[in-house]
Amino acid sequence: MTLHIRTHTGERPYKCQQCDYSAAQRGTLKQHVQAVHTGVRPYQCQQCDYSAAQKGRLNQHVKAVHSGERPYRCGHCDYSAVQKDALKRHVAKHTGEGKTKVRKERKKHRCPHCEYETIRKESMTVHIRTHTGERPYQCQHCHYSAAQKTQIARHIQSKHTGERPYQCGYCDFSASRKDGLIVHIRTIHGGERPYQCKFCEYSAQQSGHLKEHKPYSCELCSYAASEKSLLKLHMAKHTGEKPFKCKVCDYSTAAKSCLKSHSVTHTGEKPYKCKFCDYCAVSMSYLKSHMANHAKEKPFHCEHCGFSTARKEILRGHVATHNVEKPYRCELCNFSTNHKHDLKRHIATHTGEKPYNCDICGYATSQKHYLRDHMTKHTGEKPYQCEQCGYFTAQKARLANHMKTHTGEKPHKCEVCDYAAAVKGTLRQHMATHAVVKPHKCDQCDYSGTLKAHLKRHVKTKHAKEKNESVAA
Repeated sequence: MTLHIRTHTGERPYKCQQCDYSAAQRGTLKQHVQAVHTGVRPYQCQQCDYSAAQKGRLNQHVKAVHSGERPYRCGHCDYSAVQKDALKRHVAKHTGEGKTKVRKERKKHRCPHCEYETIRKESMTVHIRTHTGERPYQCQHCHYSAAQKTQIARHIQSKHTGERPYQCGYCDFSASRKDGLIVHIRTIHGGERPYQCKFCEYSAQQSGHLKEHKPYSCELCSYAASEKSLLKLHMAKHTGEKPFKCKVCDYSTAAKSCLKSHSVTHTGEKPYKCKFCDYCAVSMSYLKSHMANHAKEKPFHCEHCGFSTARKEILRGHVATHNVEKPYRCELCNFSTNHKHDLKRHIATHTGEKPYNCDICGYATSQKHYLRDHMTKHTGEKPYQCEQCGYFTAQKARLANHMKTHTGEKPHKCEVCDYAAAVKGTLRQHMATHAVVKPHKCDQCDYSGTLKAHLKRHVKTKHAKEKNESVAA
């Protein structure tokens, strides 16, 4: 009754400490602070990148953008609206009543790389960085960099200062960020599960749990997917089905994206252009890889060795390798490193875990960049280009090895003789010539070789020739 009476008296006893806003209810004030002053937007749309500070705002967004529902209809024309206030503003055009000002439609900024659009120029600037990979804000304490200034502030507070000023009133939990505390209270104590799977009834307390949720399971193996389309793509491994066929040649594939990448070999269409040279790519990811070739200037030099780099954060990470103390240590062997992600990759060599799977074939790997290199076998893309000749390759490491043919650099030296090689694998082959044991034996004569490749060459040149002569006779 007290709250109801305030609707008549206009009493608003709950006042914001940061502005002139006041509210009749404490909960309304809390929503105001969260939406206006903290910038926290915990309610995430599951169908696009939109997020909201209030659940009601998210519901309005879903109705307006994704469901197409517009329940408020104008009695003068065919206009309909998602919100009642929007209808009121529209009706004022017909009646001329009130002093409602109809806001001019603001110019929308459209992303040149995808379908994203926004009325805020600064939001578009931040969004485009998701395509270009630009991370202009650098942490002064470690090699971390971010696309947004607020991300750096959060990183420093959570990783370096150790400060956790936001304390839960129900338990011992504390958080470095206010939104972290809000999510904790909402999910752990409130029982709310705001992250809803759009394919089934599953809901989660945290967005990370929803990402791990995979409702679509393969009936023939242990594979599970987060989307039906991914499961369909996976099933092609079992059925051998390759429904996407090239209209120009005999190429076919299980993935539509691979057919699109293949098609450029015929059409030559490569929309992503390098601003420094004539290189063009079929995707933004390949263009990013190519752009690394233009990082000629390396102004950041290591004081301990001859290493130099184009980026300050990379130098900082390199200098740490000279330090004796390496805080991240493997519990299974003597390996230690300065970086947590390096330790995670190393542990995979013990566990045999290979979480990165190719959806087109059975390939699996422990590291994401290995999967990226592998995918070029399906797409045929070769983003790494030599600036001194016409050489192209799908892998960055192969380009590095190729460049040594121009510089004449041969850092890998034989310990037995004066031989030196540009590539470690070539030195390994050479070392086999010093080995006494020759394990690869020919089953047609007494020949034995140190390398399997030598045995193959022997069979091809010696016995294939003998076979041809006997057939001719």
